[in-house]
Amino acid sequence: MNWTLALANETVVFPRSCSLIVVGETKEGSPFCYEDNFTLLKGSAEELTVTLDAASIHPLEKLHHVCFIEFSFREQGILYYALVDLLHLETKRNVCTLTLTAPLELKQSQKRRYPRIALPTRTPVTSRIVGVREQISHQNVAFTGQILDLSSGGMAFMTSTRVFCPLELELSFVLPGIAQKITVYGEIVRVAHFSSDAYRVAVRFHRVPDSTAALMEEYCSASGADS
Repeated sequence: MNWTLALANETVVFPRSCSLIVVGETKEGSPFCYEDNFTLLKGSAEELTVTLDAASIHPLEKLHHVCFIEFSFREQGILYYALVDLLHLETKRNVCTLTLTAPLELKQSQKRRYPRIALPTRTPVTSRIVGVREQISHQNVAFTGQILDLSSGGMAFMTSTRVFCPLELELSFVLPGIAQKITVYGEIVRVAHFSSDAYRVAVRFHRVPDSTAALMEEYCSASGADS
């Protein structure tokens, strides 16, 4: 969907509900991830203005540096989304107001399913939050975890970092018994509490090179046969 055309045709009217996903870093350099429903008050070909009732706590108080922001909304059951930049942030009388750059084009969501094969050995994984819904940002923030299961189509891992769907991750790991470092990209499709201080994160891979997919498929098949 072309944003300027959507405004001209009044496909997008104001005010309306929308969602923001904000990813950045705290002053300590830890990942900051926030998702919530906002009110889109107004928009033009250049800017968007969204607000959120912040109650007594400013939800973006710990945000020190913005890596990227995704703006999205649903229209007739279709999810439209795009990466935008933060121009200004202001909080007055418990109302948080963000001024954002307007998107040029809005993408539509697509769903795909992949089979999953259990991985018997937990393996360290380094994850970088690089975007959202296959939109890649030039800035990223890293955290670590342990792989719980793996396939050529996706993986699940445990981490103490709070993340959520549909963030895009760059995942780097070395499988036991294989010297080659594997780096793949994927979208978070599910997050659940693993324990009181950890989360189980399921990721669906995309654009995996054939050689890498074959390596993971062969490894998982061999591990399954040995278990």
